[in-house]
Amino acid sequence: MPSQITFRLPKLDDTFAVFPDNGVNPDFSRIRVESREWINQYSDIVCGPKMRAFMGNCNFELSNSYCYPYADGAGLRATMDLTNILWLYDEFTDTFTGAEATNAAIIVARALREPDFHDDTWISGMMKIFKQNHIDRAGPNVARRFIDNFCTYVKIVGTEALLREKNEVLDISSYVGFRRETSAVRTCFDLVEYCAGLDLPQYVHEDPVFIGGYNAAMDLVFWTNDLFSYNMEQSKGHGGANVVTVIMKSKGVDLQTAIDFLSGYCEALTSQLQEARRILASRDDPVYSKDAVRIIDAFGDWVRGNDQWSFATERYFGQENHVIKKTRIVKLKAPFSDTLALNE
Repeated sequence: MPSQITFRLPKLDDTFAVFPDNGVNPDFSRIRVESREWINQYSDIVCGPKMRAFMGNCNFELSNSYCYPYADGAGLRATMDLTNILWLYDEFTDTFTGAEATNAAIIVARALREPDFHDDTWISGMMKIFKQNHIDRAGPNVARRFIDNFCTYVKIVGTEALLREKNEVLDISSYVGFRRETSAVRTCFDLVEYCAGLDLPQYVHEDPVFIGGYNAAMDLVFWTNDLFSYNMEQSKGHGGANVVTVIMKSKGVDLQTAIDFLSGYCEALTSQLQEARRILASRDDPVYSKDAVRIIDAFGDWVRGNDQWSFATERYFGQENHVIKKTRIVKLKAPFSDTLALNE
């Protein structure tokens, strides 16, 4: 545990103010009820009442309202269902050994890729219904990318469990590549296209400029998520799989210095995302100057919306979320002082 008693959060909302504030999705309340009812049939199987209450207070669905303000009802429902799947899967596999997480990943992959695959697990049933309700309605490029990205995500979660068992902390470069997969942001970005009514050809996703903007947005999401979740994760003994710990160890610095470094890096990534948009907008081909730019703009919604939601929820800072948003001061929790078992 770091020697500091408190640490200071940077004002990333100032950095992200370059992205337009498009508000929250007006269909939030209605669609949230539908999505919550759907996920409860699975969370009730694996979560105890205290954990279900905690997850309810986290209000994960509200994040979708911030991050997809333009989505229609069907698109917003898809994003909420995905978010609820991700938190449930993440909490569930946090208790797993590497071998158990690997086995769960195999079930997910078979459920998404094999129409005739059926078993008695809730994971298989959940993924098949999600695919049928949403992914089968997406364009072929989006659908293919989503399935590939989701299967990569669950596979890499198994690797994360193995690293946790070995108490191994990666270097910064390795961690960035690793976190791009474990964060599941790729799957959320696939739904950006779905909600925007687009199905970008693969050559756009292979364009170096688009990749630069895509990676910048993705890294901004996971760097800020790691920052806001650091206190919670280190108190659970999972601080090794967090960019704050990675920076501290790689650079040999203290907690606050690592956080200040992270803040500066987010400024650089924001500039990288803006520059990608500028270059794409200057091209003659409307697939780039119109469609790809539309997606880059939606990534900006994601970056800014993710930051806004992080202080609107109790997920990271509990009932002190609004106070911490104002003061930016976070008190470090003692290790294992505020943990909640999945079945409690």
